[in-house]
Amino acid sequence: MANGSKQDNTVPLIGTLAVKKQLISEEQLQKALAQCSDDNDIEEKLTAYFLAENLISSQNLHRLTMAAKAVSIHQKEYRFGAIALAMGIVNKSVLDLALEEQKEQLEKGKKPRRIGDLMVEAGLITVKQRDDILKLQNRPCKPPDGAHKPPENAERLVKGLAIAHDAHYTSANNIPGQTLESDGDQVLDRMGQVAQICGGLLLQITCDHLYAFLSKTCDMDPDIPAVVIRATLAEKGVVFGLASDERIERFIRSPIADSTFFIVAQGVPPSPGKDSKIEFFFNTDYLKTGGMDDFGNIDFKRRRPRPLVEKGTVLAEKIAGSTPQPGKDVYGNTIKAIAGMDDLCRVGGGTVLSEDGQKVLATVRGTPRITLAGSIVVHEESVVKGDIDNETEPVEFDGNIRVCGSIKSGARVCGVDISALEVDKGTVEANGDLTVTRGINAARVYARGNVYANYITNSEIVCMGDVFVKKKIVDSTIECSGACSIITGMLVSSRVFAKMGLMARSIGSGGTAGPSRIRVGHDAFAARELEKNSAGTMQVEEAIHNLGKKKNTILRQAAGIKKQMTELERVKERLLVKCRKIESRRARSPGDRESLHSHLTGLKKNLKAAESKMQMCAAQIKDLVKQATKVDRQFSGAVASQKGLVHEKKNLLRWSEHTPGKARVVVDGEIVSGTVFVGLHSRFVPDTELCHVRITERPVKCQDQEQSEVIYQMQVDNL
Repeated sequence: MANGSKQDNTVPLIGTLAVKKQLISEEQLQKALAQCSDDNDIEEKLTAYFLAENLISSQNLHRLTMAAKAVSIHQKEYRFGAIALAMGIVNKSVLDLALEEQKEQLEKGKKPRRIGDLMVEAGLITVKQRDDILKLQNRPCKPPDGAHKPPENAERLVKGLAIAHDAHYTSANNIPGQTLESDGDQVLDRMGQVAQICGGLLLQITCDHLYAFLSKTCDMDPDIPAVVIRATLAEKGVVFGLASDERIERFIRSPIADSTFFIVAQGVPPSPGKDSKIEFFFNTDYLKTGGMDDFGNIDFKRRRPRPLVEKGTVLAEKIAGSTPQPGKDVYGNTIKAIAGMDDLCRVGGGTVLSEDGQKVLATVRGTPRITLAGSIVVHEESVVKGDIDNETEPVEFDGNIRVCGSIKSGARVCGVDISALEVDKGTVEANGDLTVTRGINAARVYARGNVYANYITNSEIVCMGDVFVKKKIVDSTIECSGACSIITGMLVSSRVFAKMGLMARSIGSGGTAGPSRIRVGHDAFAARELEKNSAGTMQVEEAIHNLGKKKNTILRQAAGIKKQMTELERVKERLLVKCRKIESRRARSPGDRESLHSHLTGLKKNLKAAESKMQMCAAQIKDLVKQATKVDRQFSGAVASQKGLVHEKKNLLRWSEHTPGKARVVVDGEIVSGTVFVGLHSRFVPDTELCHVRITERPVKCQDQEQSEVIYQMQVDNL
């Protein structure tokens, strides 16, 4: 930073005072600083160094410490006075008198009172003004221990301050357009420390370094030229956005009050970038009650029919945001702008990104939708003619499945939107809706959409959407994040957990389960899904960890084999050199040919063995490369699964927050006695039959207790 170079806070005050009092030399101080520069508390380390090196006696060191504390206190009080002066709430005569008195107290070894407290007692400033200035200095508003007791001459000092104020304080009219009095509190909240510059002017810079202000003192030089002020500002590092010489000189010459701030330099604030967004060209509803908004979050409000798209259809397009523009502070430093959020198009099955990555295209003919993880997909439809039973292979298809017959005992069907004539003792897992023309009997159903059926008996239904049944639900367990609606029929001996409430023609009892138990307002599905999500996330994280370990093992093995190949290459080179030497000797020494030939044969045998080992190593490295590539693919898949689980969890949580539960039951006909109704906070069991009622959980104030406490009740109202 430009202003950082202008500061000289590297030498602790105790070191400066030691040189000034000629207890040590400048060279000794620099050597001591070099030894202590790496320590966090350099002042404490420096004190210990002076003692350890016998440079300063303990008695003198104590005196220096006390003097440093006194100077530090005086500096803080001087800065307090400078801020008060810049704010125009005191004049320089008052400030000089207060500082002089405090200096005398310090020299006598007395603990001085803060000048702000004295000014408050003299009625020169308010308590709020004092506390505002102390907060700017990051100092406590409450006086330190022992400082609250007034000294003997406190009354005389207070009177002297009041007299100095009455005798010397003057004010003048402000220059139009140059004051900040209307926003004074906001300005002070952003102000940094005050520094006195040339000609009796005060310079103050906001903490964000976007504004530099000048203010006058009472003894300001009215003839100081603008060029001198500019030069002084440059020495302080203020070089950008300076006011013109004409404006500066007009401020100097004008009879302006010393409480006015003049903007002498103004930076340019950064302009943040605009977020990109995604424009969808198909209905983004999820569960037919919502979908994903422009930022990739699921919106569960809109309700539209889901269309059919052809291959090549543009499903979504990314609208680019604006580029952030950096700013510049009064020191000339660049201020980085915050970039806008870049919303990514997440594609799944049946879709692909365009070459420029800005559009999502359908690769198949089918139904577009947004998954719970936020990916854009297009689902084709698979048609199964006839029934599916235990003799049929499980039907698993990453798309819509239309079963022309029934899903019978032992059958398992997994898809997105699934439809069938009947589900009888089968298992269905749908990432979308399940639509059954007749009924569901003794079956297990999991759906991330809605469930439609004529009736449900002896079954377990878990779904994220609504359960719509025309005739009856008997001896079954229903868990849904939506509502459970039995349009013209009855609920019998069943357990229902419906976040958005229950509607039925009547509620009766029968079978083996007894009266029904109904819990409304609670999201059992989301709780179950979040547990599954956490378990899945842990499994994926473990898989990623194991794949990383496996990849490292493969790399270590490959490195070991490469090292072995390098050694074999050296052996091969040495054998080849020996073979050449023997060939040369055999040509020059005919008498030793037989011995040399035998030696050469052995060398060639060893050379062949080395080459064979090198080939084996090369084959092993090739195999390890294949293994590493496979592990990389598995790793990428695991990371993608991890990201999908993260998006699913975010949207599940948002789903729960966006759709608050409704603890409500509406029954047009009769409700048998003994039926249990449970809300989020209370329960209700009617001891007589009810008819044509609405049961709702409501907060009620209990007036019997001393403190009115809010309790909840399941209240019954007539329809």
